[in-house]
Amino acid sequence: MKYADAITWLVEHEIPNEDGSPHHFSDGIAEAAERKMTDILNVPIFLTHFPVEIKVFYMRKDESDRRVTESVDVLMPGVGEILGGSMRMEDYNELMEAYKREGIRSEPYYWYTDQRRYGTSVHGGYAFGLERFLDWLCGRHTVRECYLYPRVTGRCRP
Repeated sequence: MKYADAITWLVEHEIPNEDGSPHHFSDGIAEAAERKMTDILNVPIFLTHFPVEIKVFYMRKDESDRRVTESVDVLMPGVGEILGGSMRMEDYNELMEAYKREGIRSEPYYWYTDQRRYGTSVHGGYAFGLERFLDWLCGRHTVRECYLYPRVTGRCRP
């Protein structure tokens, strides 16, 4: 499902954004709205083509619609997002513009920028939420039951 279609679906099903208003293109979709959508549809959702403004600066823009990124979040019923990934920018000039747009100094990231300057390959990356996957796999009520080292008030050691 493309992000734009998810926004339309959320509006049609009267699931508001965090401030209680209907969703609009370029809104982040809060976890509560994501979970409600996946619970109602009750199928895994590969949510793609997020607006550039709400994703990290280094994600590649879609050539057919430069407003969105070549990215994906995998949403599971009862859990929400378990994986996020994207293709990465490989163009040096585009990366430098992205630093400027976000107000980030490029100098501390010379090692990352030099990969684009001196040659890189088309590539992507992802982050997998193991605890959230276990939450879905085990049918737990909350991801807190699946953390190896829970982050809860009053817990000082594993």
